Amino acid sequence: MTQHNNSNSKMSQPLPPSACHWLEALEQQGKSRHTLTAYQRALVHFIQWSETTYGSPFDAAAVIPRDLRDWKAYQQAVEKTAPATINQRLVALSRFFAWAVKSGMAHTNPTDDISNIHLPQRQPKGLDKRDLRRLLRAVHTSANLRDIAVIEVLAGTGLRVGELLALQVGDVALNERSGKLTVRRGKHGGYREVPLTADVRAALQNYLVHHSEADYPSAPLWLGTRGELSHRSSIVRLLNKYAYQAGIEAFSPHALRHTFATRYLEANPGDLRGLAALLGHANLNTVMIYTEPRLEDLAERMERIDV
Repeated sequence: MTQHNNSNSKMSQPLPPSACHWLEALEQQGKSRHTLTAYQRALVHFIQWSETTYGSPFDAAAVIPRDLRDWKAYQQAVEKTAPATINQRLVALSRFFAWAVKSGMAHTNPTDDISNIHLPQRQPKGLDKRDLRRLLRAVHTSANLRDIAVIEVLAGTGLRVGELLALQVGDVALNERSGKLTVRRGKHGGYREVPLTADVRAALQNYLVHHSEADYPSAPLWLGTRGELSHRSSIVRLLNKYAYQAGIEAFSPHALRHTFATRYLEANPGDLRGLAALLGHANLNTVMIYTEPRLEDLAERMERIDV
């Protein structure tokens, strides 16, 4: 059993038994080391604040909602702690006190009426037009037909990386002036068909000409020197390779999904229903995030105000 002693030099005492018992219970449940460490830091921070404020040892049963509100305010006003960090600490304390009540170490959960700090909705980060162009130039320069097709599909359809890897040869339909990809099992088992632009069609056509199993509809679409590409890590390595060659920051496969969504709405303002269909979202609220202006956009708009 891991000993959850306090490692914060500002604390004169180890974690109290109640906190140690809770962390040990979480460890037995299989919680990750990252989660355990985050929870322990939150507890250490609150206990240190409590003991400094009241001059007495921490007692879970003695904590009242006002303590949590004061602790939250202290982090905001005195420590200037990031709102996301405060929210994470509140989650940890909420779960600790829920356990303490269940275990008989506290009568009530003092966090029940303590709300998180409302954070502005974070717009997904994608590639800007310049970086996307540099990425595409880098992969096309490589002359690797598979890699070209992978990146053109991700950037030109918004597919999730899992959906990309699940594609079979028969899921690609190409005609002279049209084409589509069939996603047979998207998120939550969803089925959809995604139309293809001329650039994506050309990349897939060039790749399939040299595909060793192009005549077999059930064959995996993406092949490498060691067989089928089936792991997300393969796509991550591929993107990292071309990001480096393009001289841009490394990015996740999901960033190309965000890039596609942003570009689609720029070309088709307000078409949330169309974007939701292309991305495989049943709820329009999910794609509303792409309509939120970035801080940079707001600053630019403010500069246009006539003074």
